[in-house]
Amino acid sequence: MNVVVIACNGLHLGYLGTYGNPWIHTPNLDRLAAQGVVFDHHFLENATTIPTRRSWWTGRYSFPDPDKGWTAPLAEETMLGDLLRDQGVMSMLVTDNPFLRDPATGGWTRGFDEVRFIRGAGYDPFIPPGDPRLGGVEPKLKDEPGFRLPERDDPDRSLWKTRWEQFLRNRAVFNPERRPEGFPVARTVAAACQCLERLGPRPDPFLLWIDLFAPHGPWDAPEAFRDRYVTLDPEDFRADQEGDLVDDPSFDESPEEIRALIDVPAGWVGDVISDAELLRLRKTYAGAVAFLDHCLGRLFETLESTGRTEDSLILFTADQGEPLGEHDFVRRYLPWLHEELIHTPLILRLPGAAEAGRRVDALTQAVDLAPTILSALGIRPPGALDEDGEAAPKDATRSNSIGDADWDAPRSEIRDQVDPLHGKDLLPLARGRIHSVREFACMGMDAEEYAIRTRDWLLILPIDPDADGPPRPTQLYRKPEDRWERDNVAESHPEVVERLELTLRRFVAALPRDAVADVPAPRLNRDESE
Repeated sequence: MNVVVIACNGLHLGYLGTYGNPWIHTPNLDRLAAQGVVFDHHFLENATTIPTRRSWWTGRYSFPDPDKGWTAPLAEETMLGDLLRDQGVMSMLVTDNPFLRDPATGGWTRGFDEVRFIRGAGYDPFIPPGDPRLGGVEPKLKDEPGFRLPERDDPDRSLWKTRWEQFLRNRAVFNPERRPEGFPVARTVAAACQCLERLGPRPDPFLLWIDLFAPHGPWDAPEAFRDRYVTLDPEDFRADQEGDLVDDPSFDESPEEIRALIDVPAGWVGDVISDAELLRLRKTYAGAVAFLDHCLGRLFETLESTGRTEDSLILFTADQGEPLGEHDFVRRYLPWLHEELIHTPLILRLPGAAEAGRRVDALTQAVDLAPTILSALGIRPPGALDEDGEAAPKDATRSNSIGDADWDAPRSEIRDQVDPLHGKDLLPLARGRIHSVREFACMGMDAEEYAIRTRDWLLILPIDPDADGPPRPTQLYRKPEDRWERDNVAESHPEVVERLELTLRRFVAALPRDAVADVPAPRLNRDESE
């Protein structure tokens, strides 16, 4: 079995049809979901971009450790690519994510046999001022109505001016005519398709990791997509719909008259963006999601034409969501661990579309990707579950008991110095052989806020509140009824708060000892969950 991973950046779960959105057109992802297994309760472990890749590629929890946030991988950390290289499995990374090239957080491509960077996405510092490829014409911010700089006395004005000028230079060189095929996400998908075609009918197992920066801002898409969901009647988008727009869309302007911003600084609604502009921004974001889906259509066609849908696990996910005003701010302005940020998509399409249509309601997390990928490739790390839900022996081996039944490679051990993986193999869940891998999921952001999620509750625990935010109390929300966390019921359920916080703190304390498996689940009586 081979593995093809499609990882997106900043994809809001409420904007996908397979997760309940009724108005955004995503036929290619809908088809992947129909042919695959959809995980309904998949959560990040350590927000945001770089920390989540640490979760994906180490399979280990790190959210309480500030040295394992927006930092380069440590020498002692073993990456997924390292493990695959040691087992003779070819791994390839195709990406347009500029953070993976950032010198401050470099080293994240370690272990991959082949890496192909597609330049020019986001604020990628690629085309400098005065570059000859600009033809002597320096693009101006005033010529892009989708940008509005902060006020002159705003300390972040210079930062956003630099970012947006960089974006415009990149766009002027790579896609001056704004053709759909010239956008970074389309060019990255095209590079991935070339990789698949070059591999041909390769019999040896491989991992192809496609790391897309889309739909991370700036939300620049062809006009046909950017304006697809503009409507003269804001009531067409009701507040009770999934991916709802605004609670009370009562504006004097029609959406077509509202400025179509394609990027905004992180900040409060009413400060960096008005309520009316937020309505329009959400539609612009919806168009960016629809364009992402459109580009993925070519990738799925290539997977089919090269026969990889029959011999490969196709895994689709995202590193994080995208706050769009659900809690009165946009982007990741504050480390608040709410639904719109922490709940991410996960779809596994098994070879030959086995188990098509299955939905899994178990709690899963980003740390589960590494053991799942290893399992699919016939590599069983210590602590992994086999197809019957039994723990693997202490020595990590390649075998045919997990993954492709035709795998006949010799057994070999993963090197002894590898730290145990905290994540769980999700293939037994996908095949319906087990029904749970954990009773609770712990997570955090910037070591400033922690959260614990069970089937019935979400507890948010501020640890080191952000100075830019208001006072932040401990919060408790019923799940799944209160999807967007509107009603904090902490005061009326102090016993639930106490027991969830105790479990969360025990989990954090157990991480340095690699003893998270020994942390007992919170003891909640049935009456407390009703």
